[in-house]
Amino acid sequence: MIKYCLPLALLTTTAAPAIAQDAMCEAQTRFAIIVHGGTSSGEARPKRLAFIETMLADRRAELNAGASAIDTVEAAIVAMEDSGLFNAGKAAITNSAGYVETDASIMDGRNLNAGSVASQRAIKNPIRAARLVMDETRHVMMVGDRGEVAVTALGAETVVPEEYFTRATKKAKEPKEHGTVGAAVLDRCGDLAAGTSTGGYGSKIPGRVGDSPIIGAGVYAQNGVMAGSATGHGEYFVRHTALRSVAARMDYGNQTLSDAVQAVIDGMDTAGPGRDGQGGIVSVDANGNFAAIHSTVGMIHGMTSDRIAPIADQ
Repeated sequence: MIKYCLPLALLTTTAAPAIAQDAMCEAQTRFAIIVHGGTSSGEARPKRLAFIETMLADRRAELNAGASAIDTVEAAIVAMEDSGLFNAGKAAITNSAGYVETDASIMDGRNLNAGSVASQRAIKNPIRAARLVMDETRHVMMVGDRGEVAVTALGAETVVPEEYFTRATKKAKEPKEHGTVGAAVLDRCGDLAAGTSTGGYGSKIPGRVGDSPIIGAGVYAQNGVMAGSATGHGEYFVRHTALRSVAARMDYGNQTLSDAVQAVIDGMDTAGPGRDGQGGIVSVDANGNFAAIHSTVGMIHGMTSDRIAPIADQ
C-alpha cells in the first residue's frame, strides 16, 4: 500500500486519499526519482529504456500526489523485478551451478532504518522481503534458507524457481553482467530513500553475496544528505563502502553530490592494475539534484522530478 505525505490542507478535500496520521507532513513542491537497470544492456537495451520511461511516469504521478519516498522506492523496484527485463526478480541470472540466488536492500533516510535479504532462492520480490525485514523485525539482514523461511513467515511471496525465473537452469551468457536494479527518491516531505535488487554477478560461486544487500555499500539514504543505489562489481563497492562514502564526503567534506559520486567511482576504478572495480551509482540529494556516474561503457538509468519529464538513457 502506498503511503502519502500530503499537505495538511489537502486532507479536508474529498479527493484526498486516506492516509496514516504519521504519514502527514507539510509538503514541498519538489520531488525526484532516479533508477538504474544495471551496466549491461545487450539486445534488451531498447526494451529496458522504454520500460523505465513508462514506469517513471507512474512513479512521478504518485510522488506528485504525495507518495512517500520509501514506498516509491519499493514500487519502482518491484516493477523492475516483475518486468523480466533486468538481472533482478523474474529475470535474475543464475550462479555457476545453474540456479538463481537473489539479494536486495532498502533504506529509509528519515531514521536510517534498513532491511536486506541475501541468497534467496524462491522469493518473488526480494525488495519486498527486504522491506519486511526493515518494518517487521528488529534486524537488518536475513540470509540463506533460514532467512527465506523467516521472510516467508512475515508475508513474502514465494514461487517455484524452475517455473518462475526465466533464466533458471541456464548459465549466464554474459559472465560479467551487472544487471542490478535500484532506485533513489526524494519525496514531497523532503524525505530520502533508496533500494537495490539483483541476481548477482554472472556465474558467481553459489553462496556469494555482493554489495546489493549491504547497507552503505550498494545502498544508502540519509535525510538532508543523499540517497543512492549502486551497480557493478560488488566486491569493490563493499571494500570501498561506496554509498556511505558518498554520503560522508557530502556530510563532512561539503562536496556536491556529483563530486562525491565521481570521487568514489574514480577511486574504485583505479583500485589496482587489472582489477575490475568498475560500476556505477545513481543518486539524488536533499535538493533534488541528480548524479548518474559510471566507469563502465554504459549504465541503463532514468530519472524524473517535479521539474523534468521521465527520461531514460545509457
